Amino acid sequence: MILLLALLIFGAVFVLHYLTMRRGFRNVSYSLRFSQDEATEGDTVILTETLCSRKLLPLPWVKVELTTDSALEFASEQSAVSEDTRFISSYFCLLPYRQIERSWRVKCTRRGIFTVSHAVIVISDLFSISELSRAFPDASAQMTVLPAARDSGGLSDKMQQITGDLIRQRALIPDRFAVCGIREYAEGDLFRDLCLSATVRFGTPMVWQYRETASQCSAILLNMETRETDRDAVSDKPLLENSIRLCAALFRAAAEKGLPLRFCANAEISGQPVDTGLQNTAGSLHALLHILAALPYQVSGRFSVLLHQIAQDQPVMIVTPVLTEAIVQYAAANPLAVVYTLKMPREREMLENITYVSPDFFTRKESSYEKEQ
Repeated sequence: MILLLALLIFGAVFVLHYLTMRRGFRNVSYSLRFSQDEATEGDTVILTETLCSRKLLPLPWVKVELTTDSALEFASEQSAVSEDTRFISSYFCLLPYRQIERSWRVKCTRRGIFTVSHAVIVISDLFSISELSRAFPDASAQMTVLPAARDSGGLSDKMQQITGDLIRQRALIPDRFAVCGIREYAEGDLFRDLCLSATVRFGTPMVWQYRETASQCSAILLNMETRETDRDAVSDKPLLENSIRLCAALFRAAAEKGLPLRFCANAEISGQPVDTGLQNTAGSLHALLHILAALPYQVSGRFSVLLHQIAQDQPVMIVTPVLTEAIVQYAAANPLAVVYTLKMPREREMLENITYVSPDFFTRKESSYEKEQ
């Protein structure tokens, strides 16, 4: 009797093992989703795993392995970090025709576009005699984390000082508010431009002479080089992250003051150089923060070249992790330029238009950006 019972148990274990190895992944589905598609640096979101079985065969031991960026901090001990990659493991016991959902609290420690993917599911029978694994490439979840748009704390006060009106020497369409003198009437001039007092004085028709004006806007230039030796990859990522946070603070200040801005960086996003052109920050703050979130840790060219190209057209605000000789020379030759550096220069006298931003600025309480409805 005991022998028969043992044979029955052995046979049941063998059959279950055979079915698990042959049909373990049949009618099993797995999916991932974030509670929101977009968050702000410092926010906590929910990542939900859904494992579903639509068959009679039970799976007593199921392990799911995920891969993501180390910047997503999981509130659990079931994860391991290797350099910039985080590995998450979760375990399930999946009964027949059941669906299991597991939620993770995830803290977004920095900006970026993050994906939780590379899901690999490992199954085994009741006694873990053997294991079977399979990748689920379609199971992934993506989320964009915007940089925290802190209060600039007065750093942006000079932004409005370098805006105003520029007078151009040549004009196709003159601005009637920019009067530069009078001249004799010529064929094609409008009668409304006649200067009556000058006409009476000189005894011949005289008209007002105008010049073209253009609204002067400032450009924010971000230097992606954290060291002068950076060529392709960024060497000091935390320093660059603080530079990006400072840009977000300046964007927010410009939006509050209604100032137009142009943003450029010596980087590329999807093969295109980072140059937004003139933006109305009051209506495009969200889009500008998206650009900051997508910035890679790659340098596409020398910042000195970008500075030479952009600074000829308009005054600039430079956000740089480290001062270079080219930036110092530009600041000395252009008193209206504003330079923010995150590293205190050694053995060098600071110019009035160069401001050192200490680490205390980035440890103050954040003001999360509220997405426009």
